Parts: sequence; structure tokens; C-alpha cells
Amino acid sequence: MSDSMYNHDPAESGGSVLDMNLRYPIHALGTLLMVLTLTGCSNDLQVEDLAVAKMPVSEMQATNYLPLNADKPGSFVTVQNYLVPGKYTLVQFFSPYDGVSPLIEQQLIQLSQSRQDLAIRTVNVNRPDVQGIDWQSPALQMARVSKLPFYMIFDPARNLRAQSRPAEEQVKQWLSAPIR
Repeated sequence: MSDSMYNHDPAESGGSVLDMNLRYPIHALGTLLMVLTLTGCSNDLQVEDLAVAKMPVSEMQATNYLPLNADKPGSFVTVQNYLVPGKYTLVQFFSPYDGVSPLIEQQLIQLSQSRQDLAIRTVNVNRPDVQGIDWQSPALQMARVSKLPFYMIFDPARNLRAQSRPAEEQVKQWLSAPIR
């Protein structure tokens, strides 16, 4: 392949630089809209009407253990809105019926109290009227989850660092370590 393919001057092919600068962002926007539509992401997405969404940001970020949808279990949550900059953030998707989460809830609370570099956010996937794990829950609509509890770990810069099995192993390690 020639270098001209990578060092293309739009003016050489009859178009102005302005034409090319306008065309590519519009093309990219169209592609993005198509991808969002094909993946089911549209204007029909549920709007979060959660009590936690009304918390002042400073209070939310200062809270180390925070159930995100406690007032509306099973509701959709954009977890990225509740990550804490400067801290690792553990997000746990759980069901009261998953057999593990109710047993470790107190340990997670203690972990969040002992580790000032860690914030823990929980998402209850079960809607109130569903007995058993609610696999059709709006809380799971954007996640590809096949096992609960499901963990995601974000770094202090709010980048996803681990999920699923690797994140679960890290949580087990944190919970087995002596509390500081």
C-alpha cells in the first residue's frame, strides 16, 4: 500500500478540506446512529428516576457503599454515572435469589468501610414482583450476564479493568484479606 493512502490531501481529489471535514463527522454520526439502533439503543431507553440520581455528586462520591437502585429494584442503571474518580469502583449486579449476595453483603459493607481507595456500588436486578433470579430485568438489558453475582471493577480513572471471572476472583481476594 502506498503512503498516499495514509497521507491523503482531500483537495487533491477535487474536494476541499472543508468538504472532507464536514463529510466524515456526518458519516461517523450516521454510523453511530445505525449501530445504536441495531443494538437496541434508542430514544426508548429507560430514563433513570432513582433516588440516588438525585443525590449531590459530592455526597454520592463520598459514599463508599451505595445501593444504586434500592428504591426501584430491577430498574435500569447507568453504572458509569456512579463511578468515583480517584478510587477503584466495584459494581456488583446481584439478585436476592442468587445464593451468594445476601451472604456477603455485610462483608462488602465492611470492605468499603476499611478501604478508602474503594467504592462499592450494587445493582439489584430483581423487580419486586419476580420470584427467583429476574433474567429479563431492565437492570440486565445492557449487560451480557449469565451468572450472578456479576462484578465489574473500574480503576481510579473510571476505566473498566476487570469483569466476570477475573473481577470475581479479585473480590474473593479482597474479602479473604484481613480487614485493615
